[in-house]
Amino acid sequence: MRTKRHLLACFMSLCLLSGIPVMASADVAPGDVIDKSNWEKAQGLLPEPGLNWVKNGDTVLNVGELTYDPKDYLNPGAKASLVTNAGKYDLDAEDLFIDKATGKFPDFLEGVPYPESELDMKDPRVGAKCMYNKFYTSYTQGNLRFPFGAVWVGRSGGFEREVNCEWQQYPMDGFGGHREESNKEGYERFALIRVLAPFDIAGTNILLMRYRGKKADTTLAYVPAIRRVRRMSPANRSDSFIGSDACVDDAWCFDGKVIAFNWKFLRKQEALFPFLDSKPQPLEAKSETEYWTGKSMKQIKYGYDDKDWQGAPWMPTNLVWVKRTAIVLEMTPKDPYYNYGTHYLWLDEDVNLMTFWKVIYDRADKYWKMMWYSWSAFQSPDDKMRLITATSMLAVDDRTNHGTIIRFPEPNNSWGYWTKLNKNDYSLGGFQKLCK
Repeated sequence: MRTKRHLLACFMSLCLLSGIPVMASADVAPGDVIDKSNWEKAQGLLPEPGLNWVKNGDTVLNVGELTYDPKDYLNPGAKASLVTNAGKYDLDAEDLFIDKATGKFPDFLEGVPYPESELDMKDPRVGAKCMYNKFYTSYTQGNLRFPFGAVWVGRSGGFEREVNCEWQQYPMDGFGGHREESNKEGYERFALIRVLAPFDIAGTNILLMRYRGKKADTTLAYVPAIRRVRRMSPANRSDSFIGSDACVDDAWCFDGKVIAFNWKFLRKQEALFPFLDSKPQPLEAKSETEYWTGKSMKQIKYGYDDKDWQGAPWMPTNLVWVKRTAIVLEMTPKDPYYNYGTHYLWLDEDVNLMTFWKVIYDRADKYWKMMWYSWSAFQSPDDKMRLITATSMLAVDDRTNHGTIIRFPEPNNSWGYWTKLNKNDYSLGGFQKLCK
């Protein structure tokens, strides 16, 4: 399938060079409702599997427009760094950060490394630069605590089970508040996934230690059934997460180590991307430095909750689809034991590089599954804090005809930014203690 797409791309390029007209992407406008009766309107605006979902009646796209510019919702630290970091950083031959002044990795990299003007699509390393911007934008939001639910949904049976979890992130780079912390080991960040319920798997925990430079991630897993902490190989991060349709590296569409993949910029194009709502959502100040998503934020509805819904039961039914400009990247794992083959990321071209789509092929180069994220802007009532973040994830395995929903903030279950976390939990000893 991918070979056919490459041949088509080459043909379109030859047509353009020879003056032969080619069919443009379909056009859409706010207020349009795109379903299986008029799916052609979305042709060229979605990855091929997503278009098939519309064509087959699995989902309906309610097209709208944003009342805000996402660029205005970079948090203050990220926005300031786009000025202070201009011209400072580059990548070496292995896609590792270097300070242009020293030719070495900086002692501390604060903020987003590359302003939009430095993301040259003709640069062979632009794909890696885009991904570093994606990661460091999240680091500027400080310590994160995100409760979430992973929901298993089948085609015929609908809702199957839900697992309650929590994601924590403790950045050692990017966030200015951690500049003075001791970091002799050269960590880039820590991340922790905790399974809180149901009882049979509660206590399952995964700890990620990501290092600057070439050193591979250290990933530790605790399984209550064996009461042991075991080390995972980097390839294990592509294994199914507690039996779901997603893996650990699928967090935020991609959560792997940038230098573990080969990156290639493919194109810019118009695309339809899902947003929670057309307007920003509330952000509540818990202190001068800590913010949580508001309990009055819009809640996502899913097909399995609606008796009148005719599409796939795992599909969100009340998102807003907005036409944006996408950057499409091809990524190929260097590790021959990684479960995925080539996969494709669709990112928003804005400097915060929201990642919306991930199309995954297997090692035999056959299409396997696809996932998407919805996003939203948030702002505090006094407008002192603004940020933009993901609000849901959906992974659909088109081979097994099954979906996994990652439900993000729900009433009484908010997300925290710049929140207080105990750094000791992210050491081996602290992790072992936490697991007990």
